[in-house]
Amino acid sequence: MPGFSESNITLNFPDSNFFRLQDCAAYTNLSSHYFKEMDACWFDIKANQYWLIELKDFSLASLTTAETIEKKSWDIVKKALDSFCMFLSKKHGYPYAENLPSCIPNSFIDNNTRFNFITIIHCDQKQKQDIQLINEQFKKKFKPYASLFDIAHYSVLEHSTAIRIIPNNIVL
Repeated sequence: MPGFSESNITLNFPDSNFFRLQDCAAYTNLSSHYFKEMDACWFDIKANQYWLIELKDFSLASLTTAETIEKKSWDIVKKALDSFCMFLSKKHGYPYAENLPSCIPNSFIDNNTRFNFITIIHCDQKQKQDIQLINEQFKKKFKPYASLFDIAHYSVLEHSTAIRIIPNNIVL
């Protein structure tokens, strides 16, 4: 199974329809301009949906202040939106999309393709409530975009929860 480990989290995908935008020259050309990406993208052909997954390890982070929760939730929104913009550029054939063929397979985006944005956070037991606060803030901030683009699934999950609820045994 193709996959990788990062931030004390391992992802294993059921097939080879997985890629990392960080490995794409078209992304790295933009990254120096505060353009962000999510760690992994996997296309579920049967469901015609992308899973864009960000991995974080907050086990050593102090998450207790409202300012920290706010900053972390905005960072997650930024990563999701920037990644989604790459897919939209490709789908609509904008000029920069000519740089993306090796990153995002052409045949995998159509008008019925769905997107899921999931951030998985490895943390200590005592931080689980803070992860829920980050999730609530992320969902509140991302909701307008989800409404605009009919995105049904977007959330921040603690590692053990992600193992239980993300399908296909992707998260280990």
